Amino acid sequence: MSDTLKFTFMTVKSQLNIVVTMLMIVVVPILINGCSKNKTEDPPVGMDETLRFVFLADSRGDSLKHPVNTEVLTAIINQIDSLSPKPSFVIFGGDMSYRGYIHPSYTFQAWKDLFTPLGSGIPIYTAVGNHELYYQHSDSGFYLSNQQEFQSVFSGNPANGPAGYEHLTYSFTSQGGNSFFAVLDPYYLTGNIKPTTLGGNIDSTQMSWLRAQVAQTRATHKFLFIHTPYYYVSDDPEEPSAANESYTKLWAFLDSNNFVFYACGHSHLFSRKTIDSSITPNPQTAPPTPAWQNNVVQLLNGTCGAGPSTDTIDPTVKASWNVYNDSKTYYFSVVDVSGNNVTVNSYKGYTGTYTLFDTFGQR
Repeated sequence: MSDTLKFTFMTVKSQLNIVVTMLMIVVVPILINGCSKNKTEDPPVGMDETLRFVFLADSRGDSLKHPVNTEVLTAIINQIDSLSPKPSFVIFGGDMSYRGYIHPSYTFQAWKDLFTPLGSGIPIYTAVGNHELYYQHSDSGFYLSNQQEFQSVFSGNPANGPAGYEHLTYSFTSQGGNSFFAVLDPYYLTGNIKPTTLGGNIDSTQMSWLRAQVAQTRATHKFLFIHTPYYYVSDDPEEPSAANESYTKLWAFLDSNNFVFYACGHSHLFSRKTIDSSITPNPQTAPPTPAWQNNVVQLLNGTCGAGPSTDTIDPTVKASWNVYNDSKTYYFSVVDVSGNNVTVNSYKGYTGTYTLFDTFGQR
């Protein structure tokens, strides 16, 4: 090769190297920034998801001969079946029957069969109430065998709770991933007991499990379901109940993790209250639990058949806590989730048509 040709070739090669280097300088940051941009601007999981579900609690009757108020519960099931769009599932908050066992059999399967008209496409998830654990007579206390039978009959409840709590304590996430649901058991048994209070307790096993579940979810909306309230608006002399400090610690966790609502039953009435900083933790802990910050709602939907509470409620409390406890009036709530928005419509009635009476939402 002549010196002239050699010089020309080297010049072209050098120019090509310069061009390639410049392209790398320009293109690589674009690729890196492009990847980073896509990652930071991805919308949250399931933000375009729409979902509907129904919550109700306390369908029990008032005697061994009338274990379930089927007249009312059947009417409500018919109302649910007529909803358009149909709900994806129903969550029941406990106290389905007067007793979990009435000689000669358990009452769980018969109650479950009442929901057959909804079809297999609308599953029913259940939380344990105190009446599920009574064996014929309440004065004998709670029976472990009742809890085990409940776990067997309601095996459709997820089994992802702590060991031994399968189908009692569990969680699941909506198909699109935008909503997280957890169910707790305030009466978990390891043997037969006679409780001194029916308020229950949130044990450390369930709290540790719930913390781990919430830490793993990317859902925008989080909901908790349990039989017993944290805040009571009336006293029931027949079933003395009160929250202990374990509920305050639970609420502190829900508040710090921006749960939408805490849905419960047990008290035979309807009450819906946003728990803001003006409402103090009760009972208070030592050291004191800080004021609530994130406006979690307590949705107390405590009768879809159980006799409405007739206790006297202070008129100021009744108004500020949105309490409804009219005679022969029962309730259920329909929850609609659409992207960032949650809307809860609650209905009241007896054995005929139910009408909308309370609405609240979160954006």
